[in-house]
Amino acid sequence: MTAHFDSSAITSGRTLRGLVGDIGGTNARFAIAERSNGKTTLSSFKSLETADHKDVYDALTDYFRQIGGKPELDYTVVAVAGPVKNGRIKFTNLDWEVEEGLLARHVGAKTARLINDYAALAFALPHLEDADTKTIGTVTKGFGDVHAVMGAGTGFGASVLVGGEFGPYCLSTESGHISFAPVNDYESEILRFLRKKHGRVTVEMLLSGPGLVNLYQAISSIRGEPAHELTPAQITHLDGDDATGSRYTVEAFLDIMASVCGDLALAHGAVSGMFIAGGIAPRLIKHVDELRFRARMEAKAPLAGLVASIPSRIIIHPYAALLGSANALTDVQITA
Repeated sequence: MTAHFDSSAITSGRTLRGLVGDIGGTNARFAIAERSNGKTTLSSFKSLETADHKDVYDALTDYFRQIGGKPELDYTVVAVAGPVKNGRIKFTNLDWEVEEGLLARHVGAKTARLINDYAALAFALPHLEDADTKTIGTVTKGFGDVHAVMGAGTGFGASVLVGGEFGPYCLSTESGHISFAPVNDYESEILRFLRKKHGRVTVEMLLSGPGLVNLYQAISSIRGEPAHELTPAQITHLDGDDATGSRYTVEAFLDIMASVCGDLALAHGAVSGMFIAGGIAPRLIKHVDELRFRARMEAKAPLAGLVASIPSRIIIHPYAALLGSANALTDVQITA
């Protein structure tokens, strides 16, 4: 996979060491990153349960204890599941508040930055190797210097990474809250069912963990079948008690994901490639019909030819957000 990003702005020639993190509602993951000559290595991975710690600073103290002490750090970048405002985040589903100044002082780094978790994934894109992704279809190389990442997990996230002379620059988006657009009568029936329950129906209400449940309930109703009380994990376990309903649900989920993938490629101008992250897609890789996925993704007349030239990949790197956090700051931003 060839990245189209100008790395001269992020390579000073000396080794830079940073603490990187990825904090969600349940787990806080940390690692030590070393950057040298455009290459990044990660070590000392630890995943801590947020419920076991009163705040992020307590978790970091525990992390440093587990890795044998606090190393000398040039910077720290922590990805967080939520919006960062004025260098601060107060988590919605976690009783933690993190502020960049306090974070820098606690870890002993000159520079600290909080970024959205999908911004971290975007910053990882130029640094992913072929083995870090699963390509969907035969298109392996795009053009230009704009990548985008989208993904379904607890919610739906998306970010864009722009390269070129003034890059890399990341634009975090709220694409999960755009309206769902059905492309056939079957999906119109799904929309009709969900609109009666929720009013406006968004992409996130279909492409997420709760979205899987919404889809399952809608499809069960359309098929005239009872909807059991299944969790997202049970729905994606296609050998479960309701395997038939699960299979139809997963099939619709992947179709809609492919369609949204093509929509966002156009909306974001992501001609270098569309990447799919999140907790759900990697678990469903074996169920992806590549020809069907690409057909749905590319069905964007009159620009079907453009979308057909854009690669689509599922990220399988286990620490992609940490890799992106390690590369979110340029050398100048770290050492200034």
